[in-house]
Amino acid sequence: MSDGLKRDVAAFLDYCLDQNRSRKTVATYRQVLDDFVQWLAETAPETTCIAAVRRDQIQGYARHLRMRDDGVHGELSVRTRAKYLATIRSFLRYFAVETDVDVLPRDKVTLPRVGDHPPKAVPTPDNVRQMIDAHPSNTLAGCRDRAILGLLFSSGLRIAELCALDRRQVQEEHLGKGVLLEISIVGKGQHSRIIFVSDEAQRLLKAYLERRTDDDPALFVHTRPGKSTSDNGKASGRLTARAIQQMLRNVTRRLGLTERMTPHALRHGFAVDLLHGGADLRTVQDLLGHRSVVTTQIYTRLTNRTLREGYLKRDSLRPTGTEREND
Repeated sequence: MSDGLKRDVAAFLDYCLDQNRSRKTVATYRQVLDDFVQWLAETAPETTCIAAVRRDQIQGYARHLRMRDDGVHGELSVRTRAKYLATIRSFLRYFAVETDVDVLPRDKVTLPRVGDHPPKAVPTPDNVRQMIDAHPSNTLAGCRDRAILGLLFSSGLRIAELCALDRRQVQEEHLGKGVLLEISIVGKGQHSRIIFVSDEAQRLLKAYLERRTDDDPALFVHTRPGKSTSDNGKASGRLTARAIQQMLRNVTRRLGLTERMTPHALRHGFAVDLLHGGADLRTVQDLLGHRSVVTTQIYTRLTNRTLREGYLKRDSLRPTGTEREND
């Protein structure tokens, strides 16, 4: 890996930090750009700085991604490849806009068409109730997992947003005092929004917090705290996204649900349930924290599909053949 490209990557990442990009985003940028620079070192060692990167090299890297097998899940998905190439576009844009370096225009980096296929796993309220009831209500871990499931489906939170919640944000003294509890959060892209917690989710949260005896500020913690640390360097038992994903995998398997449920699937279920209840698309967009309503429109396909299935069931009850002739 050339020193010139390493310096260019470092300068871009420093800029992202100065722009208050999230640590997760910067870490993703670092991972992608290190991979790209390593590929350049192997295939085009003469490319020693960002100004020397050519369009045919970007295209070669895109083909490399298309043929790559990650050894675990098989070939990279279209979304993953698009994410890699979008990072390179951002990398080029930084030098084009923020510096005097003459670089390849970012629009020369073509992104693969991702499409907007509706998600497969979309839990219904009944599914969520099953998953909640599958956890014991008389243990700390069981109460915690019940509260997590209830809050995810009630609010449409992203998993990272849920993990980042602190106890002070839920205003424990107000839990159960109203039909809805409002919580202000800072979500993806450092955008703030209001989420709502239903009375049922509040009840589950209250039951969980009443069992807590620690003073950890995190809302959800491991029942067996490890050696993880918080942003200020102090020991914290804050629950990780991986632990929540594993919990959902376990309960899905235990209940024999056909579709694999994930934290994001509960977010899908939240959106579809809102639309079924009559919420308009803009409201769903705001509650999910989508920057563009186009992203939210994917859920209308799911609701339309449900309507179609309902109509077909109705149609199957109509009289046929001789019965119709007698009407």
